[in-house]
Amino acid sequence: MDLETVRRAYSRWARVYDLAFGPGMVKARKRGISMLQLGREAKVLEVGVGTGLSLPFFPSDCHVYGVDISRDMLARAHERAAHPRRGLIEGDVAHLPFDDGTFDGILAPYVVSAVPDPVAMLREVRRVAKAGARIVLLNHFASEHPLLAAIERAINPATTRMLGFHADFDVQPLLDEVGLAVSESEKVPPFGYWRALRVDGAEV
Repeated sequence: MDLETVRRAYSRWARVYDLAFGPGMVKARKRGISMLQLGREAKVLEVGVGTGLSLPFFPSDCHVYGVDISRDMLARAHERAAHPRRGLIEGDVAHLPFDDGTFDGILAPYVVSAVPDPVAMLREVRRVAKAGARIVLLNHFASEHPLLAAIERAINPATTRMLGFHADFDVQPLLDEVGLAVSESEKVPPFGYWRALRVDGAEV
């Protein structure tokens, strides 16, 4: 999967993304933001901001920057970003346009399994996080159930090509490679099929 594959996939998704990932994901997005434990005037990055579905749930006094590779998705995010402390940037999450140690918190909703190089993305996320910053990943990760894992492996080529994400994504080896440790993990709606992982910005 390369950047052009991702762009094409999310260009197709843009028109229906809010319907598919909107109401059913509200509780998960709110929980992911609450796990960041943001202070007043916190500087926050949302990686893979998409159509901006998470933006209304951040505290109004936080400065939130959203990055996404899809121009079509960002075009639909502008209304939700109409706030003096919100900003949108078109860009590759594996090459973030920010200085080291910029953010107090980073949210990555439904994106780590949808990028060509998740290790590069996680390294960049770690780089731009301040010391002690909280990083939260919302995603589906590979099932530990043998039958479900087999199904995920079988459908993975189709989900990668058509939907732009890996159905059998195993995040732990990537976190180990980057030097991040999971400090909190919980299942989130819908159906508990997704998980919220909080990882700290400190070396393992």
